[in-house]
Amino acid sequence: MIRPTTKLTFRKKELAQTLVEFAIVFPVLLLITYGIMEFGRMLLIYTAVTNAAREGARYGATALNYKNCDGIREAVQRMAFLIPPTDLTVNISVVADGSTELTCSPGYTAPDLDLGDRIIVRAIADYSPIIPFVGLDQNPIQISRQSTRTILLGVDIEPP
Repeated sequence: MIRPTTKLTFRKKELAQTLVEFAIVFPVLLLITYGIMEFGRMLLIYTAVTNAAREGARYGATALNYKNCDGIREAVQRMAFLIPPTDLTVNISVVADGSTELTCSPGYTAPDLDLGDRIIVRAIADYSPIIPFVGLDQNPIQISRQSTRTILLGVDIEPP
């Protein structure tokens, strides 16, 4: 059996050098970890806003639901459950006759539409990081997605 000629021991000088290197690398490692978490959170909000706009347009395009603005907003908020309702804005509009755009607001009376008219649902969410950086805490980033669907008129849709 071969025996090593020297023992592997750490001297106090080498231990101090390791601590200094760790003190230099640790903040950078924390910053990278925080960046990965914030990017994942932003991607999660982006996906939730996209799916919420799509679900609102899908709900509004069926039968006579395009007249139900509150129902469309509820469908959007139900799908964007990860986003607080105060951070989510929903804009709904109907494009009739190929060019006339009617916005769904209080007191809105939807006209009778023809087959081929479209509903547009836009969901806008505010994103701000968990730990605020300079400038981002006063002006949150807006994540906005829009979904458009053709309104289905004269098509019988049975509930599940």
